[in-house]
Amino acid sequence: MSEHLIILPCHGIWKRGPSNGESSDEWYLASFQIQGNDHLCFKEHIQICLDFLTKDPSATLVISGGQTKKEAGPISEALSYYELALRFKPSHDVLERVTTEEFARDSFENVLFSICRFYELHKRYPSRITIVGFEFKRDRFINNHLKQALIYQENIEYIGNMPNPVDLNDSERTQYFEDIEKSEHEHAVVHFARDWYGAMPPLSEKRERRNPFNRYHGYSLSNPKLNKFFCALSSPKDDETNLKIREELTQLPWVSK
Repeated sequence: MSEHLIILPCHGIWKRGPSNGESSDEWYLASFQIQGNDHLCFKEHIQICLDFLTKDPSATLVISGGQTKKEAGPISEALSYYELALRFKPSHDVLERVTTEEFARDSFENVLFSICRFYELHKRYPSRITIVGFEFKRDRFINNHLKQALIYQENIEYIGNMPNPVDLNDSERTQYFEDIEKSEHEHAVVHFARDWYGAMPPLSEKRERRNPFNRYHGYSLSNPKLNKFFCALSSPKDDETNLKIREELTQLPWVSK
């Protein structure tokens, strides 16, 4: 019986190729992802997740990421990661506990939609959650997304790694890491601290931009206990939006009392 949800938030789309993701040319990457060889971090994220599945037979891996890049066509981030994971040649037992979540457009949706996908598979919510991602995003996930989703904090683990800009000297590397921490704070943490669920601009606008194929999930149907929450997300917004939306989470089975 699966109780442990492993969430792998995607950060790019693998194009496929002979290097099995080692070459940055095999990825659709944003310009800021190239200098730090972020694509190698993506591969490590996949390996860490597969290792978790090997060690924990109660774990289910949800690879989360939508069809976010128009230039890639209607290929989801999650599907491309799954196809790359196949190149790692996982055992049958491991592979049958790997699934995709193909609608998330940002990190909060990575969390929420992965929980929904877990419920679709197992008809219950996880008692334990592990997230594998970038270390500099730890605060965003732990102290914003999971906290505002009212997840039991003691049942959460975050495993993070960092980009590796190998072509920079020591002083340039120091500046590089300072810059990514600053960017994370200014472009993500600050906004989610104000708008817990990404329901208002600029976060809602970013979601629209990251949905070029106009895809829409059905989690309000497959997770009926979350229907009111999803309705609140799409309702008119005002200064009380955060509290109004969170109110719809308070009766859910995972909520810490």
